[in-house]
Amino acid sequence: MKRGALIALLVIVVILLGLFILGGFIYLQFTQEPYVPQKAYLKIELSGTIHETAPARLLSMGGGEPTIHDLWYNLERAARDPRIRGVLVRIGYLDCGFAKVEEIGRLLKRFADAKKPVTAFIVDGGLKECYLASFADKAVMFKGGALSVSGIGAEAVFLKNTLSKLGVQADMFHIGDYKTASNTFTEERMTPAHRESTQALIDDLYQAVIDGLAANRKLDAAKVRDLVDRSPLPQEEYVKAGLVDSLGYEDDLFKLMPATLPEVTFRTYAKTRSPLPFSGSKKIAVIFAAGEINLGRSGGSSLFGGEVLGADTLAEQLRSARNNSAVKAVVLRVDSPGGSAVASDIILREAELLAAKKPLVISMSDMAASGGYWISLAASRILAQPETITASIGVISGKLVLKGLYDKIGVTKEILRTSPYAAMYSDYEPFSEAERQKVIGDMQRIYGEFLAKVARNRKMDKPAVDRIARGRVWSGRAALRLKLVDAMGGLGAAVDEARKLARIPAGERFGIRVYPQKKSFFEMIFELAGAKARNPLDVRERLQAYRNYFPAMALPFALRCF
Repeated sequence: MKRGALIALLVIVVILLGLFILGGFIYLQFTQEPYVPQKAYLKIELSGTIHETAPARLLSMGGGEPTIHDLWYNLERAARDPRIRGVLVRIGYLDCGFAKVEEIGRLLKRFADAKKPVTAFIVDGGLKECYLASFADKAVMFKGGALSVSGIGAEAVFLKNTLSKLGVQADMFHIGDYKTASNTFTEERMTPAHRESTQALIDDLYQAVIDGLAANRKLDAAKVRDLVDRSPLPQEEYVKAGLVDSLGYEDDLFKLMPATLPEVTFRTYAKTRSPLPFSGSKKIAVIFAAGEINLGRSGGSSLFGGEVLGADTLAEQLRSARNNSAVKAVVLRVDSPGGSAVASDIILREAELLAAKKPLVISMSDMAASGGYWISLAASRILAQPETITASIGVISGKLVLKGLYDKIGVTKEILRTSPYAAMYSDYEPFSEAERQKVIGDMQRIYGEFLAKVARNRKMDKPAVDRIARGRVWSGRAALRLKLVDAMGGLGAAVDEARKLARIPAGERFGIRVYPQKKSFFEMIFELAGAKARNPLDVRERLQAYRNYFPAMALPFALRCF
């Protein structure tokens, strides 16, 4: 018996020792700083989806494409790092908006200001990829690829007939002729207002890109537009026109470099800790706010497939930055199509409390529309890219009536009420006329509040705001003309603006505090161990959340520009 107990104890000790060794090995893999040669080029591979920040999940560690946060922080480091002599950017198809392309391009320009060359290699792509490459000192296209730099198209999906076949009726309303998110469910095609605003938006985005291409490549804008309008063309035409410098293969790139040096991948370099680009007792907080705005915590995906920006999470981060005496100013980086009106107002309240105590600068990414614009209104300054999609000052509300679908599958319901409006959001019957008036009245109240907040914070009169609101989306450069934003610029420019507003002298070093903060390896392990398992196919919880979603302030999520 004693011998058996000793053997069992020995087995337990061996298992624990093995787990300790394995844990230590994994820990070292994630924490050990890799070697960087004294003279090297930094190689960045960009393709696919570009997120603002990486999800704080164990399975995402060490993988995925570089995020805007990664690129901003590490290119600032690399510009100061004497070991890094230049950057090679390998570009594939990008799944992001033009504002993120502009953002990355500006970050590369800031790096090049340190007198270090940037070379871009386009493996394959179109207008986005060509535009990104134009920010580099040299742009080379893969000789065996096909560059299709045709203009910008937009398509909107309409589901009215599909829902009708299923027995589903969309009983939805919108405040503002241009607030077209609900049109996805209520229309068969674009309304005149929908068509007008969408065409104007893509025309504006297109011209912004053409102007950017011309400026970066030192070409005439009219000639660049003519070239793109005639595209796609044979690759040699782009070289001849000066849109790219040459055709070649990846191994040819090193012939363009001042010296033959080893390369360091961006993923490897991001694991190193020095040099620190930002350090000092005075700090600027940078808070990344990306996703569809909803009540509760951030994380997971929305019913429509995007990220969820939780009001509770963002409010906590704003509160933390407000109460941190070392933080002298805050940059709120917004990439959101909007969402819940209630959740948006929770965030705005915290932003207002922060702005009353210290400077708050908004940096708009691809999208800061509807609720995304609402949460930006407390700022001391708002910066956007020319290609940012913003405003969409309006409200939608309503419900999907499923009675026809229930009839098809043999489901019946019986509704009891304690008061006339107790079951107004039931999915078994459309709104009555009285219920309809209640919903529209609530929407008009929220729209009026939206107009008032914009008028107060942007120092405009309410009727003037209403004329440019009504749910209409605007490009960043149109928003500047309409005084909805203060200046053009990206994340780096927003941090510079925050430093000035905090009265930190130009020569004085300052630190950066980023939210959401990255979790340690062991924090993720413990979180994973204590997490509640979820079935990704079970949408009951998400559908329940959307019962309380309306009235909402959301961009037309079915609009896709490509």
